[in-house]
Amino acid sequence: MTEEELKTLIAGELVRYRERLAQGYMIPAWVLPEASCDVLETIGTALGPVATAFEFGSGASTVVLRRCFAAVTTVEDTAEWLDKTEHLPGIMLKRPADKTRAVPLTRCHLGIIPYHSFDLDRRIELLQRLEAADFILVDGPANPATREHVLCSVLQHAKPGALIFLDDLEVRATRRFAQRLARDNASMFTYHDLAIDHGVAIYHKKAMGHVVYHPTLREIVGAWLRR
Repeated sequence: MTEEELKTLIAGELVRYRERLAQGYMIPAWVLPEASCDVLETIGTALGPVATAFEFGSGASTVVLRRCFAAVTTVEDTAEWLDKTEHLPGIMLKRPADKTRAVPLTRCHLGIIPYHSFDLDRRIELLQRLEAADFILVDGPANPATREHVLCSVLQHAKPGALIFLDDLEVRATRRFAQRLARDNASMFTYHDLAIDHGVAIYHKKAMGHVVYHPTLREIVGAWLRR
């Protein structure tokens, strides 16, 4: 997908979202809302029938991604939630190309900052699937600090041309680190902020490189106090 095609797609989704609101659309609090799921479907259709997806967090998004992508890899921190996802209404049965993995949160570091997050560097199969994915959804874990670590890892490993979809920009901490990462790594990504549902960001990777991360002193101290 070209950058111009992505901009056109986003503009169309924003128009459709305003029409939804005018018709009384209600935004659910704890699941990926319908309008955001429709964006996933639009992107999947645009990327084509052989495109693959990778998601952190499962649920309504999994239903849509399996319908629109040739293969979907789903990572959760508990097997229980993965099992619940497999029984959601309308979900396509897991295909041979699909993978679901429960990956417990473990101690990781981003520079000098400790996180309790997914350590995919020790899970080669998952890391390879992440690096090959055309579309990557970051909608978990719920903790903004953990999600920040996941996003940094995704931005580092995603291939050029990949689209990265981040949910929950209405959370101030999430919006702050999402915008900062986009600003500090502008040579590697374009960044689009969509004012829909819980707030969505889409990164479009342009080139490989080393993702630059500049936490504030407050964030560094907070991370060490939480460890």
